[in-house]
Amino acid sequence: MHGDSRSKFAQLFVRVTEPMIFNRRWATLLVLGLATLFFGYHATQLRMDTGFDKQLPLGHPYMGIYHQYQSEFGGANIVLLAVMQKNGDIYTPEFMDSLRKATDAVYFTPGVDRSRVSSLFTPNVRYMEVVESGFQGGNVVPADFTPTLEMLAKVRSNVSKSDVRGRLVANDQSAAMIVSELLEKDPVTGKKLDYIDTAHRLEQVRHRFISPTKLEYVAKVDAGPYKKGDVVKTAYLDTRSWAFPLSTVVVQPDEVDAAPVEFRGYQLDVRTVDNPDYNPNIDIAIIGFAKAVGDIADSAVEVFSFFGLTLILVWLLLWQYCGSPSIALLPLICGVLAVVWELGMLQLFGYGLDPFAVLMPFIVLAISTSHGIQITNFWLNEVADNGLPSFEASRATYRRLVIPGISALLTNFVGFGTILLIPIGIIQEMAVNAMFGLFAIVLCKKVLLPCLLSFAPLKNPEKFREHQHKRDLKLAPVWRTISVITKRPVAAVVLVGAVGLWGWAEYVSQDLKIGELHEGVPELRPDARYNEDSRAITNAFSIGVDVIKVIAESRPDGCIDHAVMGKIDEFAWRMENVDGVQSTMSLAKTSRAVFNAYNENNPKWHVLPRESGALVVTVQPFPSSTGLLNEDCSAIPILVYSVDHKAETIDRIVAAAQAFIDEQSTDGPVSFRLATGNVGVMAAANDVIKETESKVLLWLFLGIGACVLLSFRSFAGLVCVLVPLALVSVLSYAVMVYLQIGIKVSNLAVAAFAAGIGVDYGIYIYSVLEECVLNKGMTLRKAYEETLHQTGKAVVVTALTLAASVCTWFFSGLQFQVDMGILLTIMFIANAVAAVVLLPAFAAFLLKAKPAAEETVGTGTGDTVTA
Repeated sequence: MHGDSRSKFAQLFVRVTEPMIFNRRWATLLVLGLATLFFGYHATQLRMDTGFDKQLPLGHPYMGIYHQYQSEFGGANIVLLAVMQKNGDIYTPEFMDSLRKATDAVYFTPGVDRSRVSSLFTPNVRYMEVVESGFQGGNVVPADFTPTLEMLAKVRSNVSKSDVRGRLVANDQSAAMIVSELLEKDPVTGKKLDYIDTAHRLEQVRHRFISPTKLEYVAKVDAGPYKKGDVVKTAYLDTRSWAFPLSTVVVQPDEVDAAPVEFRGYQLDVRTVDNPDYNPNIDIAIIGFAKAVGDIADSAVEVFSFFGLTLILVWLLLWQYCGSPSIALLPLICGVLAVVWELGMLQLFGYGLDPFAVLMPFIVLAISTSHGIQITNFWLNEVADNGLPSFEASRATYRRLVIPGISALLTNFVGFGTILLIPIGIIQEMAVNAMFGLFAIVLCKKVLLPCLLSFAPLKNPEKFREHQHKRDLKLAPVWRTISVITKRPVAAVVLVGAVGLWGWAEYVSQDLKIGELHEGVPELRPDARYNEDSRAITNAFSIGVDVIKVIAESRPDGCIDHAVMGKIDEFAWRMENVDGVQSTMSLAKTSRAVFNAYNENNPKWHVLPRESGALVVTVQPFPSSTGLLNEDCSAIPILVYSVDHKAETIDRIVAAAQAFIDEQSTDGPVSFRLATGNVGVMAAANDVIKETESKVLLWLFLGIGACVLLSFRSFAGLVCVLVPLALVSVLSYAVMVYLQIGIKVSNLAVAAFAAGIGVDYGIYIYSVLEECVLNKGMTLRKAYEETLHQTGKAVVVTALTLAASVCTWFFSGLQFQVDMGILLTIMFIANAVAAVVLLPAFAAFLLKAKPAAEETVGTGTGDTVTA
């Protein structure tokens, strides 16, 4: 596809498509309207959807270990729920009652792997002690537990004899933990886990114990097994919106295999009653991937309110620029329709809108707005400068811009396609999302918008043209001043300054980190409930949700081989002394504790026994269900809990583990394999991004460069468009360093997509500049002033409009959106400045203008004056 709209291919393309669009305008609008209804229907069916597996870099070696041992040692999708006593310790009747009920609530939460739930009230949590008659043990909380003083004292004693301090009981015994793991799919139905629903269920569990009241949903009509007046549902957190009367409430009857019953909101009476499970002396903290995703998804509802604010702000700015509220509305309508088409295609192809990709509709709207402003701007020029009516101005605009516009979008398409090279599901999904959006933009902006502009009413054409002329007269001195950049001495100074800026950005960007730079979930505000819960659990316990599991592989029955257990113990000790490691857990560590108990807790015997027979006794209390060994004891995990999941913390832990592994002989009794656990997943993702980021960037610019070269078929066009874009890309990395934003799964694609708008700027500017110089025979300075008049002002307006719209993100509840708002604001403006300033500077040396005796420059209104 050629950027030159006067090439043979372009002329043929326009001759074929222009009559199809404009000679049958009503048919065109009918077809596009039906398509909008079709995609709009599917867009209404789109739901928030995510999955833990989409975060996994499946091609990384760590993921082979992850999947190999997932069924035996669990995965990385852990949820921690801590019941925390506000004053005193946990050994009170009220606290233990709340802990028991909370354990049951988590156990019966859909999606929870019940075999991997642990708390003081689950039978897989046991203690051991040596008595006169030998060795005895049992459940930490006896099966016949009743909240008497004697039984509470017994539980306190059992806790001291077990290894649950720091894991299931807080270090100061002021809190107790419920550890659970989620299944990605239901083992019976195969249905994918709804993470957002799971997060909401966990929030209901929290409020069951901290809310003084609860809600009862009472049926007003008979439905299924329910009769009028029956309480069909109980909730502890009011999630009703203004649309509740028309919403659907799904109720699952208690009977086994009973079909769910649906009620409309108006068929239910909701009443508030006292909550008998309320405990004013406790608080509950919940962390885990599912809870984080749920909180992000809930905040994403706020994101869409910013979408509406963005539309209003963009409309007001375009109104000021166009001088007509109705004409300013047309590019926005087409931009919204492009987003509707994008979301509809997502649902049609079986995707959901992932909370980590919630900003993608904004990116699509931004790209469509960029093209829409260019098209509207050229239409305004045809109306104001050439005096054409709406219909003829639309046809002229289509002929002039359809080829450069589609060329720019194809360039975006190729550039975004390179993101598919990153083997992480969520990033590839973002790339597919963007491609759907680009396809929608081609039709909504390149076909629908010119068609709608052909109907644009001009009630007072003279007044409308006068507004355009007044604006252009005010801008003409600005364009003439900027056009001095085409003078070679000035251009040389600009290029030297650009080289210096590039060097500074390269130097600063060397400090750019791969991975997280903050504690908790950086996508949420530091004071968000999830991040507060994360800090509370980290401070109270020796474990958290951040764990890397290293698998020690040996021969069967390796757990009764001192050489094997000794190496595992040595590895765990080495890792405990790494900065950033909170604690470790392994079979060797628990075996030492058992052996020590057999020897009356004499510190001298806190070691591993050397005899296999003694090791059998120390290992016997730990079945494979504990997750500390597999069935034949040929694989033993070492759990390394980190204080956080910052990039530098993960790098230190992985480096220390790998250093130990490298020190071992190849014929040793045990081999250590990295890694599983959520920190193992993060480490693998960071590795993949580190390895592919530079390659993807290379292919991104190679793809864009190839499209630009095919569009303009000149080295000058390649340099003028590509180099400013590359400079802004490097500059954006330096900005990320100053903003303390690391490159990670959630923002890698967003930063790359922003570059697509910069390509649009360069292609539109260079296409007009080249035409004025090579086809119209203008001098370079006159050509560039005319270019600024025709398309440069639209580039500036686009940049300011988009920057102003994303500035509203600074007030978002999502820290991720705040960070991306700052970054995109800078990139939108920097791309426009680079295109307007650097492109003519390169053109001064590369684009050969026809010689002229004296230089003439345009006034911006179509007239010329002698310089």
